[in-house]
Amino acid sequence: MELSFILESFGPIDPIFTVKSFVALFVIIDAFGVVPIFISLLEGYREEDKQAMIKMAVRVATITLIILTLTGNLIFQLLGIDMYSFRIAGGIILLIISIEMLFGRKTRTGSSEETEIEKEDIAITPMAIPLLTGPGAITTGIVLFDETGTVLNGIILIINILLVFWISYVIFSKLNLVYKVMGRTGTRVVTRIMGLMLSAISVQFIISGISEAVKSGIVG
Repeated sequence: MELSFILESFGPIDPIFTVKSFVALFVIIDAFGVVPIFISLLEGYREEDKQAMIKMAVRVATITLIILTLTGNLIFQLLGIDMYSFRIAGGIILLIISIEMLFGRKTRTGSSEETEIEKEDIAITPMAIPLLTGPGAITTGIVLFDETGTVLNGIILIINILLVFWISYVIFSKLNLVYKVMGRTGTRVVTRIMGLMLSAISVQFIISGISEAVKSGIVG
């Protein structure tokens, strides 16, 4: 009886859920859309530093998304945090980044220790969070996990998260090639354009968060 219950909990592979979860995660993480932003954020760093920061960003984003996908609802309930609060916070962070991109970022000067700290900070925020694992990706992961139904589908979801981030890493590892094609001036132009677009995205995040808060009755 127990064995049959265990086998039933694993259940058969759901091909529709498998494809749906992969596509949803790949679209929401949007590696190709993030490329120009990564180029601008990493401009001025040595190639080995860029690769190290990309690896760290993808690693942190992957681990964060898996953990929050599995425990997101529980963590938010325990802390009394609603998803709209996270969406607003992510939007504010992105807005600050977009302003720096539009009007020029701070120079990377100072001691080697400060430089190392800055590399780690940039890799974690904004590269990993919220650009890769942001409110949209976290919400998608949590919703998909609620739809799994079986242990096997849950495992497939985790595999899809790993696969999507691996593909994203392959794309990001070619940033140098993209930079060579675009050139310094082209990259700066893209930086300004992406800064403007990112500011619009960040405002939309904030508006969506506020709208969700109003609908929940917290605001208004």
